[in-house]
Amino acid sequence: MRRRTFVAAALASLPAIAHAQTETPAPPATPDTARPVSGEPIDPSTPLEFAFVAGLDDARMRPIFRRYLLDTSVVLALAEGPEPAPREVQVRNGFTAGAIFTTAARMDAVLGADAPRIILNGRAALERLRGKNAVINYRLIPMLTLDDEDIATYLATEGSASAGPTQ
Repeated sequence: MRRRTFVAAALASLPAIAHAQTETPAPPATPDTARPVSGEPIDPSTPLEFAFVAGLDDARMRPIFRRYLLDTSVVLALAEGPEPAPREVQVRNGFTAGAIFTTAARMDAVLGADAPRIILNGRAALERLRGKNAVINYRLIPMLTLDDEDIATYLATEGSASAGPTQ
């Protein structure tokens, strides 16, 4: 008898459950923060990208990546406006960072070809983000986040502080 009562009560409650589901608002969508644009790692096209990808598995490549990052051209995403600051993106809850890309094509794939940008060496890009966080290749695989202390460590590395050739 108990079994029949339980089954009958369960069946009787189905319309109420269905009605409650239609009336309950959906939870707010989480922002598409750092979800990768593609599930595949990038196909390296520059020495910086080769060192970046190789550094994932080979710790000996990480200092080479750091040197290339500081010395080679990167693309810093900019906010809209007449005197734009570096564009900040939300990498995860509570962590926003200035977006740096290894090539213009990488930035185009994530932010679009019309997104404001500046091409400069990595040291100059990190200098503009001093005291903030940075993300290298936002929403791509691999993606690297640097907090303000990491940026200070990178900038303390000896090397050229030039933003590029002067001629």
